[in-house]
Amino acid sequence: TAVGADGSVKIPAGATIIDAKGKTLLPGLWDMHVHISPGDDGLLDIAAGVTSARDMGNDTISVLALRRQFAADSLIGPRLILAGLIDGSGPYQVPTGVLADDEATARRDVDWFAAHGYEQIKVYSSMKPELVPAIIEEAHAKGLRVSGHVPATMTAEQVVKLGFNEVQHANMLLLSFMDTVKNIQTMARFTAVGAAGKDLDLHSQRVRDFIALFKARGVDIDPTLTTFEGMFTARPGELDPNQAPIADRMPPQVRRGFYGGGLPVPAGMYQRYRDSFGEMMAMVKAMYDAGVPIVAGTDNGPVGFQLHRELELYVKAGIPAPQVLRIATFGAAPVMHHDSALGSIAPGKLADVVLVDGDPTTNICDVRQTVLVVKNGVEYEPKELYAVLGVTP
Repeated sequence: TAVGADGSVKIPAGATIIDAKGKTLLPGLWDMHVHISPGDDGLLDIAAGVTSARDMGNDTISVLALRRQFAADSLIGPRLILAGLIDGSGPYQVPTGVLADDEATARRDVDWFAAHGYEQIKVYSSMKPELVPAIIEEAHAKGLRVSGHVPATMTAEQVVKLGFNEVQHANMLLLSFMDTVKNIQTMARFTAVGAAGKDLDLHSQRVRDFIALFKARGVDIDPTLTTFEGMFTARPGELDPNQAPIADRMPPQVRRGFYGGGLPVPAGMYQRYRDSFGEMMAMVKAMYDAGVPIVAGTDNGPVGFQLHRELELYVKAGIPAPQVLRIATFGAAPVMHHDSALGSIAPGKLADVVLVDGDPTTNICDVRQTVLVVKNGVEYEPKELYAVLGVTP
């Protein structure tokens, strides 16, 4: 109801006063790429300060129930925004979402998602290229955004020109310049990037034109760098760098999984894969510098913690910490057309807020130090939530 400098806002009689000295109050964080489960995911998100999350493909019925439960606070979890996943049938078809192999079915699937409150359509890798224009047309007619993996025999440039509003995953960006990869349904969508990504010249005219296309069309990217850090830099038997900041806080059975390694890297190629991950980060920074919008999503677990890592990776890539915080709050809300109620701390907006110990505008890692989270008017103490799961605060 009110925000202002010290002494400028009258505190109502009987109000609870929280001493925030030495702390920073942030708008609730957004994770823009989750596949949320009804287990502990919602609780972990709230403990991490994630009060809004975009589910990018799930069981189409159970996720609707989960959204209702989170909204009513009958389960602890973030506000859920849903993207409906549509794929084509075949040996690589996605195990969740729905399938469409002809235009009538594709349009009907879009209509079903729109009727059930979904706000975005996500196209997946096995989708027939000839159906993509119809999906985009039907979704836009219903007011839904369209994004996704780039279908197997297409390029990111093609889907952007057709009308995608967003492209998922940084590897899809680099694959646009790997002309020898003809089918990105297979593991080649990862291994080819690991083997050759470091050789991409980000200053080439082809790359500059590619980035300019995204900027001109107002298309944002959902890099999910945290997913690829584990894939490209972890080695079997060694602690995954992606999970290192939280490993000592986890129960032993969870921590053991952090030593499994990433992709099966050919002998002598580990450094090349690491350098290719560095090139992914550099691509994200180049697109940021050009004014291409970025949304912070994870597609990785443990849920909640990985959004913190995603933000740290953006800073490591060279994006200033205050702007990274903006990406995960005020920048996310307008992408999904929820900025009238969410994304910033302002009179008239919903009080989804997170109090962190420290100043993440100068040290982004402080975003991990959540001490209080408010969502839907309910106060949560992260240390209590973590304790329920055996996670050290």
